[in-house]
Amino acid sequence: MKFNKKSILVDILILVIPVIIMFLLMLILPDKISIHRGIANSYIDKKYSFLLGLLPFVIYELKYNRK
Repeated sequence: MKFNKKSILVDILILVIPVIIMFLLMLILPDKISIHRGIANSYIDKKYSFLLGLLPFVIYELKYNRK
């Protein structure tokens, strides 16, 4: 598997930037966050919403899976 500097930099940016944004948002988010599923409303805790910051990295890795 070949690695070049550009691909490593892109991987790091795609992982780090959303995590930093989610960390900053954690400071101002309320304790319960409303999520809407059709008619019914649900709530998630603020600590679980931090996982959403990892979502862009997971999608990127699934789309551009390097073997």
